[in-house]
Amino acid sequence: MCKIVLHSDALPAPLFRRLVRAVREVGTERLKESYKTNFWFALDARPSNIVEEVIAQLTRLVQPGPRCTGAEWWLGRLAYGKSLSMHFDRDLTLEKRTGRVVHPLWASILYLNRFPSSPTVVLDQVLSRDQKSLVPHEARFGRTIYPVPNQYVIYQGSLYHGVVANETARKPTGFSRKARKSPKFRLTLLVNYWNRRPLPPVCRDYDGSVYKALQNGY
Repeated sequence: MCKIVLHSDALPAPLFRRLVRAVREVGTERLKESYKTNFWFALDARPSNIVEEVIAQLTRLVQPGPRCTGAEWWLGRLAYGKSLSMHFDRDLTLEKRTGRVVHPLWASILYLNRFPSSPTVVLDQVLSRDQKSLVPHEARFGRTIYPVPNQYVIYQGSLYHGVVANETARKPTGFSRKARKSPKFRLTLLVNYWNRRPLPPVCRDYDGSVYKALQNGY
């Protein structure tokens, strides 16, 4: 059976509040360019922003093992009614250059707000050696995780997962029937733990030139 672990109240409340405040200040920065902007944090480095401070705490829950050298992280900001298709996390630049598929050791999601209409679905399926099919062909086990503030899910980095929007579910606070979209986003911090750094330009160093609010939060 695949390993999927769920922690409630993952962070101390003051630290969690600082993180949420900083991410809300980031707002929609860079969303038009890409759904996600990925950064690298070496686990032996000193944190330079609120997210890296948080990762230093979360790593104690993950216990990624001696092979792990660092964490790739990005902010998830998904509007109401939007899904994220089922997929595998991998080193996209390496795959593009060589065709080789490499997954993180562990993947994880910290939920920053309540958003019951858009749960995460994690299945026990992995990518086959031919990189074209799923193993097993049909999932035998899976878990649906509804976003709850300060809840943290950890799962094997090779597992098939995504976000399945359900518009029949209760709308998040702040939704207006007159508006086409909710003014709120489904906010998450996503952290993948690796035994090797994913290649640039997808995974970059955080230098404060974007998401400056994260430095202010730190």
